[in-house]
Amino acid sequence: MPLQGNLQEMSLANLIQVNCQEMRSARLVLTRANQSGEIYFSDGQVVHATLGNLQGEQAVYVLLTWDEGTFILERDVAAPVKTIALPWQTLLLEGMKHAVERPREEKVTTQGGAMADDVITQLRAISGVEKVVLAASDGVLMDADVRDSDAENQAAVTVFVGTAAQQLSNTLQLGTFVHGVVAQKSRRLLILPQAERYVGLILAENASPTIVANAASEILKK
Repeated sequence: MPLQGNLQEMSLANLIQVNCQEMRSARLVLTRANQSGEIYFSDGQVVHATLGNLQGEQAVYVLLTWDEGTFILERDVAAPVKTIALPWQTLLLEGMKHAVERPREEKVTTQGGAMADDVITQLRAISGVEKVVLAASDGVLMDADVRDSDAENQAAVTVFVGTAAQQLSNTLQLGTFVHGVVAQKSRRLLILPQAERYVGLILAENASPTIVANAASEILKK
């Protein structure tokens, strides 16, 4: 029996993550207004996608911007062709980058730039914090103490992991997601959710995530 739902309850990023981890073949049909797209899974990867005249990675990137609509997941359906070779994790991170809309970014910077700068200065002053990024809930890099490609990557990771953790907490009734830590190659990323944005803090090697999170929470309450 197909699994049905809507994207407001479970995002496409989460659907992709869950289906790839299950390592099963499937077809995911997404519908919004008069638009319809399809994503195919095989052996734990996204292998094909279509949306209108788009196919492959570009179709996935556009579908990832949908925050409303319905979905139907059909198990054990083989993909007609293979148009995607990227690992699903890389595909989602690239999708976050493509979702960055310059007009939205300019609007956020204009309305809250001074406040963001002040918050970053205070967060950066916490002992054990090496870098700070502020990201809007749609993946837009709002600000950072150093704006570069790495800051954009960290913003994408912050939003992806933060959103997934919040939805998982809600689904499993684990309570409110307060903060979490992602271990990367040579550093750790502390993620704190806020209304309409996420805060990402790169931690020093010996920093305590709990102590830093408590200090950051006090700053963010102001």
